[in-house]
Amino acid sequence: MSLRRLVRSPASSLAQQVGARKVQSLSTICSRCRPRQSQLLRKSVLPPSRSLLPTQRQRTYASAAATAITSPPDIPSLILTRETPRSLPVAGAASITSLLEDIRRLLVTEIGGADLWLGRVETALEDLELQRRGRIGVIGDPLAAPHDVVSALLQDPLTDSEETRQALIRRHEASNIEVFKIRQDANLHRDPEALAIPSSWLQSTGYDVVEINSQNTDAALSALLSADAHIVVLDPIRLINTAQLSAILPAILARQSAHLVINGHLPPNVTQAELETNLRDQLSRIKIETEDGTTFDQATSTISFTQANQALSALDALAIGLGDHSASSSSSRAEAFEVFQRRFLESHIGPLQTTLYQSLAPLSQPQLHTAKQTATLAIAHISNIISADRDSTRAASRTVSELRRSAMQAASKAKHTSVVSRGIEGAVVEGGVKYEMDKIKAEIERSFDGRLSWLGLVGRLRVDDVALELGGYVGNRFGVELERQIIFETGELSQLQTSLDHDADHTIRQLSNPTHGPKPKTHPFTSPLLTNHLSTLSLSIPPLAPTSLLTPILTRRDQMLNQSVPRLQLSAQRALLSTYSTAFLGVSLSWVSYVPPLSTISAGTATGLGLLSIVASLAMGQRLWGRAQKRFWRDWKRITGMMKGDLQTRFQFALETQILAKPIAAADGLEKLIEKREKRLDELQDRVDKLRLRSQTDR
Repeated sequence: MSLRRLVRSPASSLAQQVGARKVQSLSTICSRCRPRQSQLLRKSVLPPSRSLLPTQRQRTYASAAATAITSPPDIPSLILTRETPRSLPVAGAASITSLLEDIRRLLVTEIGGADLWLGRVETALEDLELQRRGRIGVIGDPLAAPHDVVSALLQDPLTDSEETRQALIRRHEASNIEVFKIRQDANLHRDPEALAIPSSWLQSTGYDVVEINSQNTDAALSALLSADAHIVVLDPIRLINTAQLSAILPAILARQSAHLVINGHLPPNVTQAELETNLRDQLSRIKIETEDGTTFDQATSTISFTQANQALSALDALAIGLGDHSASSSSSRAEAFEVFQRRFLESHIGPLQTTLYQSLAPLSQPQLHTAKQTATLAIAHISNIISADRDSTRAASRTVSELRRSAMQAASKAKHTSVVSRGIEGAVVEGGVKYEMDKIKAEIERSFDGRLSWLGLVGRLRVDDVALELGGYVGNRFGVELERQIIFETGELSQLQTSLDHDADHTIRQLSNPTHGPKPKTHPFTSPLLTNHLSTLSLSIPPLAPTSLLTPILTRRDQMLNQSVPRLQLSAQRALLSTYSTAFLGVSLSWVSYVPPLSTISAGTATGLGLLSIVASLAMGQRLWGRAQKRFWRDWKRITGMMKGDLQTRFQFALETQILAKPIAAADGLEKLIEKREKRLDELQDRVDKLRLRSQTDR
């Protein structure tokens, strides 16, 4: 193979760059070396004193297998010209600048905690101020040696000086630069974080290279998003299974500008086809949305295989061969050319240069394209925040509903197990109000049938015993057992009130404080007004005292003692007076009728009439006492019935105004905040939809 073909094929048609004169010179050198070439090739090693092959660089790879040699296709001619600094505005940037300004304003005014994306949008706005060259962002697995890929990609041994080559190869020595820029310039110039070199490949593509070495994922992604195209260098064994690449790749793949390069020796017994299939399988698991709304297709990713160490070794050999002009070194120079040809073909750097050039050529306005992609990703980020806020709102709504439900459930359970609500229609349940009142009623009825019966009252002439005995009994037994039960239930209600108040405070704190993020920020459900209202409410709600629910019993007991019992006492006195009066009148009339001067009846008849009047008076008194008891039992039924209703009303009032007051107020206030937040999110979503429509229209 002639040297002309050797140089043109793997080195990007380098003969066209240096002109026909240099090619003829190389052809002459090659022809002189041809007779000795076969002899040198038969030697196993070169003489130590004249070895032209540089020592292999010690690079860290996770694999150690050789790759097959394929002939790379030709790439377009690269013409090196001096680049003049540009200070021109970016044509057609007005619409995308307006879109980015609206996105920035939305991030500042509406989206909290979006400093990272705010910085990226502002960087895109600054980038549109002046026209620049394109940028290729390079990032990769450290085990894949991405710096070697860049060094092999940018070297041009036919035009580079030794100083230029060494500056390119040793650009990262004794430095730990997170973002390093390599730009095209006619003169070699080194800055602390940049290198300007006369590179024919950079000149031809119109792109500069930005190497990202930062271990901070956010910083690395920000630098990559400011680039127009991307090269991701992967290790043949780990591929994309690294923490940093797994976090970065979704955003890079969404831009559809990433070129995946697998650099290094393949693992034993693994072919390129198998490795590519494995990589595409890993890529297919990345679920992302592209700019046009379609799902990312892993088949569209461009994958290349390289061995950058072979390319660097080949370029070193060619540089040494071209630099050796002594007459005795023609054979060594020929061997260097052979080494260059073999190793450069094995490196596959030539096909990578061709593929990158072809992929970069269609991007006529990389700055606008990158700005639009940044705007699209920023809009997607805002949409994700809105979606996350909607999830947070739904979770908050469920939390508030749970607070309300648990409070109402606890209150309902307390109400239905309370003595004031115990009982069923048409039956008496033990422990209920009716059950306790019926027990007292039965004891009073036994007293009416015994000591307080009519004959007992008439025989003892102690009508005052009615008020004394019945009043004492009612005062000592009326609702006493109910009081004990209600006092016990009041203690349980007090504990329930404390528990529900704690749940309300916990819910407020849970929804008001941020649960994630490195910086404290205001949560959508933070309301100082609501917090102050709950604090004021806590102070205004009186605690439940043991006697808080006993008022109905005390009131109805006093009513019995002050109204019903005195009325029964008065009826007993009237009945007794009527009985005595009737009996005395009957006996008197009988006696008057018997004695002279009337003597109208006999003694037996007078005695019979007297006895009859006594019996009649007793019967009349019994009837009057029976009526008085009926009035008492009507009062009893009315008062005990009203007492049960009063107990239920007082219990319900305590539930609503004391036990449930704070949790219900917290639930109502939070639901209002959630409703306002949902309305605000709908408005933000409308604005984001309009921004997305504008970004698609400007595309």
